[in-house]
Amino acid sequence: MPTSLFVPADVMLLVVLALLILVSSLLQTVTGFGFAILSAPVGAALVGGPEAVGMVLVTGTAVDVLILTLRRRLPRPRWDEVGIVGVASVPGLALGAYLLATLPPCPLLLLIAATVVVAVAMRWVGLRAGHTRVVPRRWGVLAGIFSGTLGTATTLGGPPTVLYLAHRPYDPSTVRDTLVTLNLVRLPLSLVALAAGGVLVVIPGIGWLVVAALAGYLMGQRVFARLDTAGFDRVVLLVLLSAALVATAAAFLG
Repeated sequence: MPTSLFVPADVMLLVVLALLILVSSLLQTVTGFGFAILSAPVGAALVGGPEAVGMVLVTGTAVDVLILTLRRRLPRPRWDEVGIVGVASVPGLALGAYLLATLPPCPLLLLIAATVVVAVAMRWVGLRAGHTRVVPRRWGVLAGIFSGTLGTATTLGGPPTVLYLAHRPYDPSTVRDTLVTLNLVRLPLSLVALAAGGVLVVIPGIGWLVVAALAGYLMGQRVFARLDTAGFDRVVLLVLLSAALVATAAAFLG
């Protein structure tokens, strides 16, 4: 199927995907949680694994750039953590691309669903916990390997790194900047790994999906200023659990 930035092959499908990306971008902007947690399982069910990975990489990168640049202060990531997790991600990126190229849709969708459930559980525990145990920095190596594998296989590379950084002595702003910076640093490696595995796919109409991601970011900024974050987090958890159910249903019905 020929690719085009703005000319879709299926207008109705593009509308559904644009709404999915808009909501994913809005949720990430409001809550700081993973863009791919919602868009990856639903996107894989709609267009297939490789297509969803490419879609989420492009649109999620656009949102990451906005989060780092459209602010009043300079970003403050922990570059030492970016280096440790980033280097450890390299073998995982290659493994994830291999899994994406060789696994049939059913187990891949189940892997996505399981990852979403784990991420939701992590989010719920983080919201309820008043304090967390600090883990040694060497745990960043394991976080990088698992994050890289899930990143190219499902685009859900965030949960292992989020879990690791949540147990390091950093404030939420530093954690968020570190996560977004890590995403951008690993982007070229992810693209190389996917291209080498023959699973780098850009769907037609991707330009409109980038526009939807930008719109979601702008909406999210306004929502964040008006809504109660704790209450909205509960809604986010329900949406994410619904996404896990969609991926599970697609795995068994597809």
